[in-house]
Amino acid sequence: MEKDKHIPQLRFPEFKKDWERKRLGDLGIFSGGGTPDTAVLKYWKGNIPWISSSDIMEDTIQKIEISRFITQEAVEKSATKIIPENSILMVSRVGIGKFAVSKQPLCTSQDFTNLIPSSDSPCFLAYYFKLKSNRFLRYSQGTSIKGFTVSDIRTMNFFIPILEEQEKVSAFFTAIDQKVSQFKQKIKLLEQYKKGVMQKIFSQDIRFKDDIGKEFPKWTKKKLGEIGETYNGLSGKSKEDFGEGKPYIQYKQIFDDSIIDISRFDYVHINSNEKQKKVLFGDVFFTVSSETPNEIGMASVLLESVDELYLNSFCFGYRSSHKILSPYFSRYLFRNESFRREIVKLAQGSTRYNMSKIEFMKMEVSIPTIPEQTKIADFLSAIDDKINHTHKQIEKAQVWKQGLMQQMFC
Repeated sequence: MEKDKHIPQLRFPEFKKDWERKRLGDLGIFSGGGTPDTAVLKYWKGNIPWISSSDIMEDTIQKIEISRFITQEAVEKSATKIIPENSILMVSRVGIGKFAVSKQPLCTSQDFTNLIPSSDSPCFLAYYFKLKSNRFLRYSQGTSIKGFTVSDIRTMNFFIPILEEQEKVSAFFTAIDQKVSQFKQKIKLLEQYKKGVMQKIFSQDIRFKDDIGKEFPKWTKKKLGEIGETYNGLSGKSKEDFGEGKPYIQYKQIFDDSIIDISRFDYVHINSNEKQKKVLFGDVFFTVSSETPNEIGMASVLLESVDELYLNSFCFGYRSSHKILSPYFSRYLFRNESFRREIVKLAQGSTRYNMSKIEFMKMEVSIPTIPEQTKIADFLSAIDDKINHTHKQIEKAQVWKQGLMQQMFC
């Protein structure tokens, strides 16, 4: 009987042979995992890496976060096993769809079904499985927690090329992942630099000079209540009012970023006779409630003009004179660490934390002159522009990679 064969849409020109259908169960040996007793502390003071499903990255097979190590005794007295280098780590429950290749011998939790390939490229198979992750999910069983076992997936079929083509394909996608990793490292370094320089700017260890090299005047302390006023978000709205109508700023838009992303508005019905406060360019918005005190009072600024815009009811707005406080400077003033430390002190509650606007308005901030505020904002926004540009490079690379994977695998 002739073997079932296939070829991908896109491939390297030096390869001509058809890909051959193979059962997953014929590709190697399966090995599971387990968790040593966490109450026995000595088990967790060894040198054998042990990982759980949360240690596997979502978007790459190349990186594993290893932070826990167990002893040989822990291996012997639990269901976990030492998985050899170049094995395919497959999360089989609580995170199905994550795959990685082990770069060293290690152990996994019971949330893994691992494959030790007999002759095929582990990276090729891991990329392949990652692309076809929905197939693994379809084989999963269970109610509250879905998962698959070796017997569930053993008969799955894949089209596999010769080893030389596998290695060429996996090397190509590995190079893309390495480039993405470099972009992520660049973002990490830029964010560290930004954090460090912001601390020095707002502690005034770093001062800017004007265009002719002259020092700016000293910063002055002002209470927030002296330079601005607060206002509430939407009131008197029911669930039926949302979904269409006028745009409003959502809680998460404020929490996620120091500037409002106007592409993420939701919508609310506003009657012509309603007295709802409209949002204006340069207003600063603060989250008034949070599950943890460290997340209270997160701030975001509207730096674009929108004709008719409102604010959600779980936040409040702060409007100051732009002659005293530049909106572009506010973006950084209210997110710097020294201000965040002070605003966290306003958190009140036990299971849910809230912040008093009265106490907020009593807070003092040190403010430079508008020309120096502009210098500071321009400097920090240039760093943010580099970070955002690098994020876009990552997004483009990942979309490009996904499109190529769909064409280069059968």
